[in-house]
Amino acid sequence: MSIFAAFVKGLGKTREAFTRRVETLFNRGQADAEFFDELEEILITADIGVDFAMKAIARIKEEIKNKDISGTGEIKELLKSIILEALGPEEDIRFAPNPPTVILVLGVNGVGKTTTIGKLAYLLKKEKGKKVLLGAGDTFRAAAVEQLSEWARRGGADIVAHQTGGDPGSVIFDAISAAVSRGT
Repeated sequence: MSIFAAFVKGLGKTREAFTRRVETLFNRGQADAEFFDELEEILITADIGVDFAMKAIARIKEEIKNKDISGTGEIKELLKSIILEALGPEEDIRFAPNPPTVILVLGVNGVGKTTTIGKLAYLLKKEKGKKVLLGAGDTFRAAAVEQLSEWARRGGADIVAHQTGGDPGSVIFDAISAAVSRGT
């Protein structure tokens, strides 16, 4: 199985588990305090974010007050629309007319940035035919450079990395300079 196929399969399992929990909750039929507590837990454990979960639930409660919404089926549709609204329209990556196209990935520790970068590199290289160069800007996390180097190897991407503890800005500068000079 390819890396990308494994990624899609893993996301499928996550989606199925989330969907199963949501369906079980919404099939109970009653939107009481316990319902909203459990919905909050489902959203937060799905890594949607505490702030978003709280705002979504507050909006649902507000909509229930202002409109004639009583059943959990209507609440489920409202939740879907809130999530889709927050995600915004789906967009393709807009590649620069002249390379390089720079994709900056940011996030808190432990959310899968390095793995996502590796899988994105694979997708861009193998399925889109792009030249890919990764900049190992996470210079402080133990084994971060090694992990990204392995993803680069698997995906057939080049990598620019400095020693652990180095200046992340220097890595990114060197990576962009290398991409420009290589036409990546």
